[in-house]
Amino acid sequence: MEVIVITGMSGAGKSSAMRHLEDMDYFCIDNFPPRLVPGLLQSFAETEKELDSLNSDRNQKLAIGIDIRSLVRFGNINSDFLQMFPDGVDHKIIFMEASNDTLVSRYKQSRRNHPLAGTGNLIDAIQEEREKLRELRGLSDLIIDTTGMSLHDLKDFLFDLLTGNGQVELMTIFVQSFGFKYGIPLDCDLVTDVRFMPNPFYIEELRKFSGLDAPIKEYVLSFEETLEFLNLSRKFFEYSLPLYQKEGKVRLTLGVGCTGGRHRSVTISEELASILRDMDYRVFVDHRDIKRDPVGGL
Repeated sequence: MEVIVITGMSGAGKSSAMRHLEDMDYFCIDNFPPRLVPGLLQSFAETEKELDSLNSDRNQKLAIGIDIRSLVRFGNINSDFLQMFPDGVDHKIIFMEASNDTLVSRYKQSRRNHPLAGTGNLIDAIQEEREKLRELRGLSDLIIDTTGMSLHDLKDFLFDLLTGNGQVELMTIFVQSFGFKYGIPLDCDLVTDVRFMPNPFYIEELRKFSGLDAPIKEYVLSFEETLEFLNLSRKFFEYSLPLYQKEGKVRLTLGVGCTGGRHRSVTISEELASILRDMDYRVFVDHRDIKRDPVGGL
């Protein structure tokens, strides 16, 4: 289990950090009472055991957001807080802060109230919060000053901090076969048209099969143009996918279409998914129209 505690100054970007961590496959709980952390960790550990029993190879990652509202209502965090994490639980406390000028500017832009301001002065509220969080700041493993940081800068920083060079783990790719005669899926980022490949529909003994069946796979993959297409697709993925990730994309949907969505697109979707898995991406495959037209298409 891996646990990240996100805390710090109001307006320093904690909510944005939590959204970025959610994109990085952390289970996120914001504004959590510190006293309830041990029970949360126990419950999370129990679900982790259940996933282990299902042979899940995914490391369970939890992000807990704690802000001044929780600390005022439920008590400040002191050194005893560190004893809440059992041995073997990898945990980090990340404290986020920014300059007074930056915090004032952000509050004016968002038109939100500081949680300690009430009817008082914003600067005084910020100073009071700094004092209340001084001990927690000293306990933190990392302090992130977001003064001058954009949301994109913060996302890149967290990705580099928590994943190192393992960027390929960040993107989930959905490969969906479909039939053009039923329309292109609305959520596709990339659409590949494989209607240039020879169509097994015109071979009577193959027509009844789908692209998941061996006879169709063998037929579609027997052509030089198919193999060259797959080779070029691998090169395209190797070039483009890291650039998508560099721009912060964590989910990409690839649509693969033929006429009916039963033969060629199904086989090619499976082949492209295999290529992507070999490149260490997390890949899910769906065949939208495979049962929609049992006799195939033109």
